[in-house]
Amino acid sequence: MANETGIPVGELSRRTGISPATINFYVNRGLLPHPAKTARTRASYPPEMVERIARIKDFQDRGLPLAVIARILDSPNPAAELGLSTTQLRTPRGPVGLAEYLDETGLDRAVLARLIEAEILRPGRDDSGFLFDRADLAAGRAAARLLNEDVDVETILRHDEFRPVSVAEAHFLSEHLAQAMRVEPSHRKATAARAAFATLRDYMRLRELETEYPDWDQPRR
Repeated sequence: MANETGIPVGELSRRTGISPATINFYVNRGLLPHPAKTARTRASYPPEMVERIARIKDFQDRGLPLAVIARILDSPNPAAELGLSTTQLRTPRGPVGLAEYLDETGLDRAVLARLIEAEILRPGRDDSGFLFDRADLAAGRAAARLLNEDVDVETILRHDEFRPVSVAEAHFLSEHLAQAMRVEPSHRKATAARAAFATLRDYMRLRELETEYPDWDQPRR
């Protein structure tokens, strides 16, 4: 348990929801300081490492790689460090309305309407209208990036053709989540498993793309 000399790694693991191996990994990557030795086989961390690890996990949830996190972790203004606006890094406290969603994603209202009609985007609703959560924001920004990269909206709308694949992947993901949550059920475990699942699936898609279209990233003439 915690004492005057700090927090043992086991207690830090329990408080933060990450394994001792992950804590050691963060230390090796320079994200956490080396613990202070309290005995030949014991060491402790400063209590403020609980908040530091929460900050690391938050950045990871936003998709930032550890190399970038190490650079901005101690910055008083990580958004500025990355050349981003504050709104691009902040986590909404709850669902946002239509006006704020359009402002944060940069989507055109007419394009958004088409994406919702095609059920590419599926926001919630209440008596005041649409409500967009973090997932809706991420998807909207992704659609806006595709449009900014000159992918036309008709191509984006064709994502509805892949709904059967998405349903199958959802069932497959649920198996991963059930196993990940079997011993230590927590929101952190579910989020970490979902992110890892998405990374693995994206990797496999990339390899298939490289096989079918070896020059996919080369300029077209």
